[in-house]
Amino acid sequence: MLKIAIYGKGGIGKSTVTSNLAAAFARLGKSVIQIGCDPKADSTINLLGGKSLKPVIEILREGGEPTRAEEISAEGYCGILCIETGGPTPGLGCAGRGIIATFNLLDELELFEKRKPDVVLYDVLGDVVCGGFAALDGVMLYCREFADSDIDGAFVVIAATDNRELNSHIYRLCTER
Repeated sequence: MLKIAIYGKGGIGKSTVTSNLAAAFARLGKSVIQIGCDPKADSTINLLGGKSLKPVIEILREGGEPTRAEEISAEGYCGILCIETGGPTPGLGCAGRGIIATFNLLDELELFEKRKPDVVLYDVLGDVVCGGFAALDGVMLYCREFADSDIDGAFVVIAATDNRELNSHIYRLCTER
């Protein structure tokens, strides 16, 4: 299973890039899961034909106790399984809590063991650097203009994963210079 986090500042097109990568992998016959790790919970909307998906953290906050992956996900374009972590209102609270709560639930549901995806893509808001990411195969930095602070942020994500070998798998994709 290939796990990649696409990481960058808000509003630069990360979700579009992530969704296009998911679609490309799916069209190659790969089983794909896309997990939106942003409080706005809009990462998978293009894959779902414009429909929004209720975030996992909102389901849990309302007292829901999902027992099946279908209760927290939706199947989108080319069979891509879409999940949104959600989180607090932007600027209020730690978005990492929503990510960690979602990842814990995915473990409980044994989603990866049951679904056996070839590729898992994480669409991560650049401000979210606190934990939740383990055993990533790569981090893709997506930016309009590349700055040293973007690399610094990526290394914070890597440090949070406790995956020392990841340093050689940081990819940079910038649309302008």
